[in-house]
Amino acid sequence: MGLSSEPSRNSFPGILPYFTQPDPALNRESAGRDPLGVLPVWSEIGRGLVPCLASPVLQANGIRAVLLIHWIGDLPRFQKLLTSAARMRGFFRLMEGIIEYWLSVSDRKICFGSQALAAAGSEFKVAATSRKTVANGLHQYYRGSCQRAGLFDGDWAVEGALGALFEKVWSDTATKALADALRQVLERGKLAVDPLLKANPELSQAFGRVFEDSAISAHLCCILGEDRHRALGRTFAELRQQDLALHERAERLASSELSAEIERMHLCEPFLLVLQDTFTILRASPGVLVSTVVAGMQHCWDRMRERASSFALLEGQVRSPRMRPLQKLAQLLVTPGQATTQETMAVFVHALVAYHRECMEERGRDPMVVLEGEVIVLPGGAERDADFARKRLVSGQPWDNDYYLNTAAIIYRQLNGVQA
Repeated sequence: MGLSSEPSRNSFPGILPYFTQPDPALNRESAGRDPLGVLPVWSEIGRGLVPCLASPVLQANGIRAVLLIHWIGDLPRFQKLLTSAARMRGFFRLMEGIIEYWLSVSDRKICFGSQALAAAGSEFKVAATSRKTVANGLHQYYRGSCQRAGLFDGDWAVEGALGALFEKVWSDTATKALADALRQVLERGKLAVDPLLKANPELSQAFGRVFEDSAISAHLCCILGEDRHRALGRTFAELRQQDLALHERAERLASSELSAEIERMHLCEPFLLVLQDTFTILRASPGVLVSTVVAGMQHCWDRMRERASSFALLEGQVRSPRMRPLQKLAQLLVTPGQATTQETMAVFVHALVAYHRECMEERGRDPMVVLEGEVIVLPGGAERDADFARKRLVSGQPWDNDYYLNTAAIIYRQLNGVQA
């Protein structure tokens, strides 16, 4: 039985599950961060390289913490306490705060609580109803990665082999100290974490054993995927140690077992930059005619068409519904017919603006760029500078999206005893 957010016999309503592709109805804040809907496309390609990790998962300590919290919550002493949805979610918030504070005072890497912890110091308190990041980040960002790696079963219970490792290093004394402290604040009040840890040294010692145990670290390496994915994480970690830009690291990345997946990344990213840079130029051109914008981009035509042609090779290889409209945009540049370069680019701009409008309408948001006839109108304000975008349309550098490779490299190093 696990601390589930899924609709099962152990679920507790009102808890948002991890979203690989954000649902704008629930997470409106992100609606403007991906105005062209490219995230699902590069994310799917990235999953072939890094199958489990999400971009915000940058601390192996957070992986240990979220799994430990679930495991403790399934102990018999806590099952007697966690008898309602509110108590279950409150328990998770309280445990996040306790572990984040312990990580901080023991000079270990914390995950999301730096501001809250720094502001409160030894007076830090956490409540079961807390909305602060210190008591929500692990639940929001880390659980999905652990589930994809098979570290949870379908009911959000920690898988057996890892549970056995926790049991070896945890203690009944620590469980009792936590249960006694949390019982008083599961529904109301705040828990002063520093006094709890000082009054129960075995609790801090138990945390230390969990976060230092080499067998647990070795077991958690499965969050990087199979052996071939772990080897790729190691390779990218080595490339990160060199003074290279992201696109240079990607160019040097090699794996005989993942060569097709790496090739998909190289076919995809340059065209995503064409879309993003063209959109940036439009956002820097309020009140300007499309023909004027296109005239200023004609020197980029050859490279734009080249990248669109490469992207077209991905047809049928990416399942995301977003791939179809992006392929149509690419085809406008690949097969211009008898049209002039300027006419082709004008058609492409019109189609890109229409596609952007559709993306925003799906999220219940207003578009950031619209066309009134042939005039560019910016309801949300202008971009500051388009020079960088024009240069990148020619050079294709640097890349924007890392296909989860930076995250994999960071977690690889940490799980192998190197902080990053």
